[in-house]
This record gives sequence, C-alpha cells and structure tokens, in this order.
Amino acid sequence: MAAYRQPAIYAATGMILGALAPVSAFAIRLVFLSSVRSAPMADFVNNEFFYTYQLIGSSIVFSIAGWIAGGRAERLRRAESFYHTLSEHDPLTGLYNARAFQDRYARSLDRAGKTGEPLSLLIVDVDLLKQINDRHGHITGNEALVQVANVVRGCKRAEDWAARWGGDEFAVLLHGADAAAARRVAENILDAVRRQRLRIPAGHSALTVTIGVCTARRIRRGEDLFAAADRALYEGKQAGRDRISAVEIGDGRGQVCDP
Repeated sequence: MAAYRQPAIYAATGMILGALAPVSAFAIRLVFLSSVRSAPMADFVNNEFFYTYQLIGSSIVFSIAGWIAGGRAERLRRAESFYHTLSEHDPLTGLYNARAFQDRYARSLDRAGKTGEPLSLLIVDVDLLKQINDRHGHITGNEALVQVANVVRGCKRAEDWAARWGGDEFAVLLHGADAAAARRVAENILDAVRRQRLRIPAGHSALTVTIGVCTARRIRRGEDLFAAADRALYEGKQAGRDRISAVEIGDGRGQVCDP
C-alpha cells in the first residue's frame, strides 16, 4: 500500500486542480464579458453542459497526470533511498561501511563531549581469517564474515551502530554504555560466535573472535577510542585470541584483560 501512497496523493491533487478549471473559466468570462457580469447565474444555466464537461474532463485528465507524476516521484524516491543505503552499507555483510561509521563516530564523540555520557567502542576481529581463506577459499572466508556480522547485529543493542571496519574487523559503537554494559555486549558476541559452525569441505569448523573494548567515562579533547580499542585488541590476540580485552580511558584507570 505504501507504494501507492505518493501516486494517490498526486492524483487527488490533480483532481482538485481539475475541478478548479470551470471556476477559472467562469472567472475569465466574468471579467471580459459584460453579458456574464450582468447575469452570472444565467451564464451557468445556459452553459451548463460546457461547465459540466470541463469539470469532469479536467478532473479526469489532471488526476491521471497526477497519478503518473506521483508514480515517477515515488520511483525516484525509492531509487534515491536505495543508492543512499548502498553508499553507506557494506555489500557483503549489510552493516555500515567504514566511511558511514566514521561519520557517526565523530558525531557521537561530539554529543558525548557535550552531555558527559559514557561512550564505548568494540572492535571485533575474526580469528585466523587469513588461514580460513588460504585453506578453504575466499567463499568460505566470506561466509565466516557474514556469520560474525549476523552475530554482531543480533547482539548489539538497538541504539548501537555496527560496521564492517576492515577486512576481518567489525566495529560497534555503544551510546551511553559504561564498561560493564560494553563488556556484556562483548561477552554476548564472544559466546554467540563460539556457537557458530562454519561449513568447510571436510565438515564444520569452529569460529572465534577477539574483541578489543574501549570505554570513555567522559570524552576529553583529543581522545581516540579507536587507538585504545586497537591496543586492547592487540593484547587480546597476543594473549591467545578468543577473548575480550578491555580498557577504560579518561579516568586514570589501566587496562584489564581476560586471563
């Protein structure tokens, strides 16, 4: 039904404009013909067929033209929405791409700086993706990325933003999330990925991720959540992968890693 809303509005507008045609015709005759000015009602009676034909004909023509114009406007709107969505989303996973996520990240930093609310960032790295690609091919590697993306999409909160940040990395921005809330989301992602089974020629293979988490209790000028989350991610991978490594910035606290 939504697809017909715009054409219907245009058609109704056209019908109204068409209905004004006999009114305009009468106004012109009233201005230029003294006989009409002297007996306006008689002009309606004597030209009843003319005014009726103009009313019906103009309304139909304008309504059809409005429906066609509305349909074209709706198609253009849908095409614009499609290409806008395409320009902001990763074609493989359907998550935001890095450029769109970076724009939202910058706006979130500005908002958090003004409101003082905490802000957390997760960087989720698919463990050993290069080995999966080398051993089983890029189609299997892409399937691993899609499975992890679906987990991230399902585990993040409704108000959070998720993106494919790099070749094997995903980023999740959590608005108003303190360290405890960010860790809960990270744990949900970690556990859900562990339950995934990647199809390979020999059967199935386990999937794991390493997650770097950075939480800023209060954003300060020059602070970079990505740099801190990247450092936490590196430490998590050095410690053996398949784990969460978290850090808080802006309050003097140090990094806390899973044992």
